[in-house]
Amino acid sequence: MNYQRFYLVTIAIVTNLTATFCPAIARADPQPNSPQNTSAQNFVSQGTEIFLNGKTLSIPWGQWQVGNSLRLGISDTALDRQLGVELFNNPNYQTQPLDWYATTRSTPVSVTAKLSRQYRYLDITDLAKRSGWQWQIVGTKLQLNTPATRVTNVRRENIPKNGKITVTLDRATPWKLSQTPTEGYLTIEAIADSNLLAQFNAPPPIFDPNLDPDDDPTAQKLEYKVTSSKNQTIIQFPIVKGQRAKAKLLSPTNLEVSISSNLAAIPEREIKWAPGLKWRQKWVKLGATNFPVSYLEIDPRQPGIKFRAMLALEPNLVGTNHLIKFAPTTQVVAAINGGYFNRNNRMPLGALKRDGKWLSSPILNRGAIGWNDKGQMRIARLKMQETLTTATGAQLPILALNSAYVQAGIGRYTSDWGSTYTPLQANELIITVQLNKVTQITPGNALGSISIQIPTNGYLLALRGQPELSGSIPIGTSLTLQRQLTPPEFEIYTQIIAAGPWLVQSGKVVLDAKGENFGVNFAKESAVRSAIGTTATGNITIAAVHNRAGGKGPTLAEMAQILQQMGTVDALNLDGGSSTSLYLGGQLIDRASATAARVHNALGISIEP
Repeated sequence: MNYQRFYLVTIAIVTNLTATFCPAIARADPQPNSPQNTSAQNFVSQGTEIFLNGKTLSIPWGQWQVGNSLRLGISDTALDRQLGVELFNNPNYQTQPLDWYATTRSTPVSVTAKLSRQYRYLDITDLAKRSGWQWQIVGTKLQLNTPATRVTNVRRENIPKNGKITVTLDRATPWKLSQTPTEGYLTIEAIADSNLLAQFNAPPPIFDPNLDPDDDPTAQKLEYKVTSSKNQTIIQFPIVKGQRAKAKLLSPTNLEVSISSNLAAIPEREIKWAPGLKWRQKWVKLGATNFPVSYLEIDPRQPGIKFRAMLALEPNLVGTNHLIKFAPTTQVVAAINGGYFNRNNRMPLGALKRDGKWLSSPILNRGAIGWNDKGQMRIARLKMQETLTTATGAQLPILALNSAYVQAGIGRYTSDWGSTYTPLQANELIITVQLNKVTQITPGNALGSISIQIPTNGYLLALRGQPELSGSIPIGTSLTLQRQLTPPEFEIYTQIIAAGPWLVQSGKVVLDAKGENFGVNFAKESAVRSAIGTTATGNITIAAVHNRAGGKGPTLAEMAQILQQMGTVDALNLDGGSSTSLYLGGQLIDRASATAARVHNALGISIEP
C-alpha cells in the first residue's frame, strides 16, 4: 500500500512581523564534520545569491572541500532570518545546534560552522540531501531546487482576532511569512489544488460585530485570498493592529505561529559567532514593561578584531544607503547605524573621523565615541574649534567642517565633502583657499545656484550671514589653521562617531538631552533605538531596542536604564527610529531589511586574518 504523508504548517498574525522563510528539511541527525577538518580548508566557491526554485534571494553561501566530500554552507543569519531555521545557544563558534524540523527538540541537530572573512556558514549538506534538494553552482549564484509540493488544505480559525491559519502540505517545503499593518501574506513553494482555490476564495469576508473598539475595523473588510501559479501559493489574510506573531517548531511536521499583542517578538539566545564576538538576544524588564534587545558583544582585545567608521556611499561624504546594502561591500562581519544626518540633502550632522582624518566636525556639544587600534575607547560630549589666523594676526572662528549644520558664520569644506560644493543657503560668499592662500571669491546668490570646485590642495570657506568677514580675507591672504578639541583626550582616537545623547557614564545615567541641544519632543518620545556601550570587563556592546511588548519603543531615559541592566558602564545613544539597523553576517538581525531606512554612516566590525 502507498501511504501519503501530510505536513501541517500553522500560521498566526501580528504587526511589525519580520519576514521569515522556513525550509522544511527531513529529520536527520548526521554527525557534524570535525571543525579541525574544515577550519584550514579554503573555499572552492562563494556567492551572495541563491536562486531558489527560480527566485533570487540575497543569501551568502559557500562551498569547501573536506577530504573527498564537497560541502555546502549557507550563512547562519540567513538561515535564521530568511529560511526559518531556529538557532540554539552554542558554546563553540565552530559548531551550531539548530532545529530544522528535527525529530525531537531535546536533541537538536548540530552542524559544522565555518568562518569566512564576512560570513559564518553552516554546513547543511547532509540535511539538504536527505530532503531531496538539488543544487548546482553557476558563476557566483547557487541554484537550489526543492521537490514539487502540493497544498491540500487550508483552515482558518478566529481570524483576524487571535486566530490561526493551518496549511496542510503533502511534503515539507520552503515558505515565507510577511505582513503590512493591515494584512499578511504566506508564500509557499507549492501548488494548491484547483478545488481548494475555488472553495477557499468563494466565501465573502464576514464582519465580526464583537470586534473590540480598539481593534482595527479595516481588518474586517479585507478578503481572504489564495492564489497559486508557477510552483508558488500565496495566502493573503487580514490582521489586527497591535498584534505580533511568533513561529515555533512543535514537531517534525508541525509549525505554529502564535498570535498575541504580548508575544515575545524575538527568541532569547546567546550564540558564540566568532572568537571575541557573541550574538545575543534577550528581553529586558523595566517595571512591568518588557523590551526586546538584539545586540552583539565584542571583545576588542581579541586579535584581528577592528572597529571602523563607515560611509554609506564610499568614498562620498554626501549620500545615504541601506546598511544591508553597503555593509557587505566593506569586508565587515558586523555593523550598526551611526550618527545623525539631514534626510533631505543626505549630509552629515555630527562628528565623523576615520583613520585619523576628520571628515565632519562635532556640533551642538553632542555625545560622541572615539576609539583606536590600541583598544582605547571613550564616550564624552565633544566640541571642536577650528580657527583661521591671517598674516596680520586676525582670527576667524570656523563653526563647522563638512557639515549640513548651517548657521551664521564660516563653514569649511574639503574635498572629502565631494569634488564640488553647492551653497546650502542663499547669499553665501564662497572663498577658495589653495596651499593656505585665498585664490578666489565667488558670490553664491541663490540657494543651489552654482557648484564650485573644491581644491584638493586646500578647501572652501562658506561665509553666511556675516558679509563683513570677507574684508578680513581678500584674495592673496595667507591663512593658517588651528584645531582644538574638548575634551583634549579625544586627540588620540583615530576613529570618532557622534550622535547622542550620552546615556551612561561609569554605570550612572548622565542623560542631558537639553544640554546636547536636542528638542523637548525628541527627549520624551518613545521610539526604536540603537546604542553603543562598554562593559566593566572592557567588552563593547552594540544594541538595537525595538517596540516594547504591546507598545512603542523606549524613551531616552528608558534606553539608559536598559543599557544599565545589560551591564554597560558607559553608553551613547545612536541615530534611531527607522535608521536603527544591526547587521551580522549578511543580514539585519534586529528587523526586516525592508523596514529599515537609509543611513549616512555606520560603525563596522571586521575580523582580520
